[in-house]
Amino acid sequence: MSSKWKRKGKSKFIMIEAYVKRSAAWKALTPVERSAYLEVKWRYDGVNNGRIGLGCRELADEIGMGRTTASQALDGLQEKGFIEKTKASAFNLKNRAVTEWRLTEYRCDVTGEPASKKFMRWGLGKKTQSAPTDTQSAPPDTAASIKAETMPHSPPQRTVERISGSTQSAPPDTYRYTMGGKTNAA
Repeated sequence: MSSKWKRKGKSKFIMIEAYVKRSAAWKALTPVERSAYLEVKWRYDGVNNGRIGLGCRELADEIGMGRTTASQALDGLQEKGFIEKTKASAFNLKNRAVTEWRLTEYRCDVTGEPASKKFMRWGLGKKTQSAPTDTQSAPPDTAASIKAETMPHSPPQRTVERISGSTQSAPPDTYRYTMGGKTNAA
């Protein structure tokens, strides 16, 4: 069964839309997560969104990392809203099914659900503002309101004494300069 979305006789490529690349979620991806995203997207052929099969072991082999790193990359993509798990993996003697994924930037081909684009809403709630009291300047400093003891730059209450009797540098080590090849002591 052919589809109008499949490219016939042409080489395969991965297209990343500009809005995806400019999103805060994309900028927050680690290099391993970006590699994992490219691998998931490579397996999308235009008609299998929701049935993109990719397990941690297979991803680890493809990107040259360990299984734990691959699993963390898929979890990071899920957390940031780029992919959703549509079917969990199962591994037993009768059934060996790989995890199936859905790219949220496209309509789901299994359920017909429209593109959710969750990654576009990822960073919106995470921006913090300063507290209302921090946005205003402090009241003017007055001598009556601020005591000298609390100021970090206040003068010491006692005299400072020299610890050792020797000077910091011996007289021969003082600054010298040369003019015309002669050395003169300053």
